[in-house]
Amino acid sequence: MSKKRSFSSLALCVAIALAACAPADAPAPPADVLTSPLASPLPAEDPLAKFDLVYYAFQGSSRHVFRRPPGQPPRRLTTDGLNNTEPRWSPDGRQIVYTANMAEGRYELYLMDADGGTPRRLLKQDFAYNWGASWSPDGRQILFASNESGLSQIYVVGLDGENPRRLTAEGNNFLPEWSPDGRRIAFTSDRGGEGDNEIYVMNADGSGVQQLTNNAIDDAAPSWSPDGKRLAYHSYEQGVFNIHLYDLERRQARPLTREALPVRFPAWTPDGRYVLATQELVERTTYEALVIDARSGQVVARLPMAEGLRAR
Repeated sequence: MSKKRSFSSLALCVAIALAACAPADAPAPPADVLTSPLASPLPAEDPLAKFDLVYYAFQGSSRHVFRRPPGQPPRRLTTDGLNNTEPRWSPDGRQIVYTANMAEGRYELYLMDADGGTPRRLLKQDFAYNWGASWSPDGRQILFASNESGLSQIYVVGLDGENPRRLTAEGNNFLPEWSPDGRRIAFTSDRGGEGDNEIYVMNADGSGVQQLTNNAIDDAAPSWSPDGKRLAYHSYEQGVFNIHLYDLERRQARPLTREALPVRFPAWTPDGRYVLATQELVERTTYEALVIDARSGQVVARLPMAEGLRAR
């Protein structure tokens, strides 16, 4: 039986997105896997070559947000000395929301133009810890998690950053994501007790909560497929975090990857062909982005030192 492993909402975030150690050497990928260098445009045969990519990576002693348009080398978008993580494209591709680790120990959400420029803080209120943003399909609202109430809860706010509205109340709730049609929200919660994180869905107004996974291990970080029929998420079912797929029509789950090193935080490419995820190669020091075939589970490409990869 797999060893039980629990993470609070804060630990999940800190474990991959907010660690600030120097990178270490990573093991070489298998010979049949394409490795994409960070400092140059992607080759034409790379499965990500046609997409506009955003991700975060170490530069110096901090993590920064980078953008790599098709056929161009990557460019750093953040210029401060903070740890900047979790970038997310707006639906129209004009803006990026991301999480910044503030010097005073708070975590804040910031918005910036897709080409960089001066970011602005999203929330007008001084919430203590805000992270894990997700855009509504119409680009008018943003979901996020905050521990303002003492536990981690999911909130929704307009782009003016005023009067965020809480959608959850029971347990710790985090890592929300809107469905492609905007009618539902998938999220992670430990409301079942014993610190066990599971995948849930609810209506966009917070009503109609349904539990999807029910295991004695952690399931977290759901991501909707473009057609809204499946959720990718990471699970500890195999004794190490790997990506699983949940079929919403059949209400069945299956493992997609069987990697020996932890793979977490999945996201789909817009065409639904690939699932993007972050693999931890050396504990809290070295990561890379994986491009996973959504049908076979084969890792077809790796982007060294990239985390939280998103494509549009």
